[in-house]
Amino acid sequence: MSRVRFLIAGPGAVGGYLAARLADGGQDVTVLARPAHAARLRADGLTLTGVEGTRVYRPGVVTADQVGAPYDAVVLAVKAEALTQVMDDIAPAAGPATVVIPFLNGVGHIDRLRQRFGPAVIGGVLRVATELDDNGAVRVLAPMFEVELGGFEEAAGPGLEAVAAAFRGAGADVTIQPDIVGALWAKWVFIASIGAVTSLMRAPVGDVVAVPGGTEFARSVVAEVAAVAEAAGHPVSAGFRQAVEGMVTAPGSTTTSSLSRDLVAGRHTEADAVIGDLVARGQALGVATPGLGLTALALRVHNRRLGS
Repeated sequence: MSRVRFLIAGPGAVGGYLAARLADGGQDVTVLARPAHAARLRADGLTLTGVEGTRVYRPGVVTADQVGAPYDAVVLAVKAEALTQVMDDIAPAAGPATVVIPFLNGVGHIDRLRQRFGPAVIGGVLRVATELDDNGAVRVLAPMFEVELGGFEEAAGPGLEAVAAAFRGAGADVTIQPDIVGALWAKWVFIASIGAVTSLMRAPVGDVVAVPGGTEFARSVVAEVAAVAEAAGHPVSAGFRQAVEGMVTAPGSTTTSSLSRDLVAGRHTEADAVIGDLVARGQALGVATPGLGLTALALRVHNRRLGS
């Protein structure tokens, strides 16, 4: 397998995990970070911790003003609100043969990236379970590492295959997805359902369904999200919907979501990318989303109180 030169923008819980795993797979990995974070990474390295122990990695580290010649692949692992800035930051890294892979929530980022970088952009769906601990280390919460990749109207070319091979070499379960937009919507249905249920109630799934009305509320949220996806032309299968319902109605479940964890921890939330955009699309398509709308409102109020 040929070595792929990766630039990973956003070496946090997700991007840091990817950087570590790709480095383990023998890839050439550089991370793009803000100056303060870059200084910490250069001094202390990138720490990955979990049931398999703790390891410290020393990837290449650059800031936006240090991005040089084009890379083979640029991975975006930032939150939605950082997209405008990161597109400017990675521009020097995107050459004629570069593949740009965004692992962002929702689907709103795709059109913006394609307008800027054209057919270099391929769709990416990532499933990992990681978080940053209080010391900035990436903590692996579960061994899940699944990647779906796919081109859009244009043939993605050999770059997609090279990236897929690199992720496989890093230990990921990789699928080349012929309907990558449908895959993005399916993940959105999943994260928005769990995110709305656990964020609006500020509690794990098990606590929500343990009280009268909790199970009905959770099912109504899934129904709203699924209805928006269907109206948008990307319906999820009955089996997938049942699986999501099972996740959000499981008695005793400690499942939360990154959205609700950020909320409870007093951090900025991806209110619009995960929930607000669904509400807006539902309104445009004539789909009622009262539960999602209330969730979006609560998260926006939270963000405003943080000054963001």
